[in-house]
Amino acid sequence: MRNILVPTDLSIRSLGVIHNAIAHFEKEPLRVVLMHALHMPGSILDLMMLSRRSSHYKLVTEDFRDACEILRNKYASNIQKLEVTFMLGNTVALLRNHLDFHEIDTIVCPEADDYTLPSKESFNPATLIRKSKHEVLYLPVKKREQVFPTATLSELFLANT
Repeated sequence: MRNILVPTDLSIRSLGVIHNAIAHFEKEPLRVVLMHALHMPGSILDLMMLSRRSSHYKLVTEDFRDACEILRNKYASNIQKLEVTFMLGNTVALLRNHLDFHEIDTIVCPEADDYTLPSKESFNPATLIRKSKHEVLYLPVKKREQVFPTATLSELFLANT
C-alpha cells in the first residue's frame, strides 16, 4: 500500500488531483492523507487552548466532507483510507515530521499552484514541500469551463469519464 499526501485548501477543487493520482498508481491500494497547513498560534493562551479549541476543524465544510465520501465510494477498490490532517507550523522540519508520522511515500501536488486560503491562519505549503526534498509527483488537473467560480460536487462524478 502506498501512502500519499495531498496538500489541500479544503476546497472541492483541490480534490481533483486525486483522480489523476489513482490513474497514475493504477491498481495499487492508496492511503490518502489530505493535509491543510496552518500557521502556529502566536500567543501562549492560544497554544494552551489549541487542543480544546480545535477551531481549524470548522474549516472543513460539509460539502468537502461529502466530496471526500464520494471519492471514497467511487474509488473504493483503490482508496483504503482517506483522512484530513492539519499541520500547525511553517518549518521544513515540521513538515518532515508530519510526513514521517503519516509514513508518506509520495507527495502528490497539482501542476498548477491554484491554492486559496480559507482562513487567515492558513498558508500555501508549496515552498515547504519543495524544500523538504521528499518525493513529489506533480500531476495535471483537468480544467473545466465553469459558470460558477467554485467547484461543485458533480465535478467529482464527471472527472475522468
